[in-house]
Amino acid sequence: MPQFFSRMSYFTTLAVPIAVALTIAFVGLARPEWPRIYFIVGFLAALIILPGVTLGLKLGSMPITEEDVEFVGVYGRGVIGVRFSTGELVRYPHKELYNLFLSGAIETGEPLRLRFLDQEIVSWESLKSKEE
Repeated sequence: MPQFFSRMSYFTTLAVPIAVALTIAFVGLARPEWPRIYFIVGFLAALIILPGVTLGLKLGSMPITEEDVEFVGVYGRGVIGVRFSTGELVRYPHKELYNLFLSGAIETGEPLRLRFLDQEIVSWESLKSKEE
């Protein structure tokens, strides 16, 4: 089951609740003898609660990975470059690290520990103070 939710697209996390809400609305219109409050509550729950549930299941099924990398520099507005231990050079958009490099708080060649959720950097820490 976790594989299904990790492969589910972000569009699907929105499309499924909309489809459920429209189905509830259609059934409510097709069955006027049933109490309306059930359909109103169900419709609102499908549009408000269900997107949060599907997004939570998607994000909860993706593991956070941690990598030790070397900061290489910046490659454009808000884009940083890091080198992995395998020698692979990868560019990521990250405004905070970009601004810290411009201010001089992070230098080229500085070791960093990055935490990734899928391919996005969710947090980072400098390993420079730990090595000294």
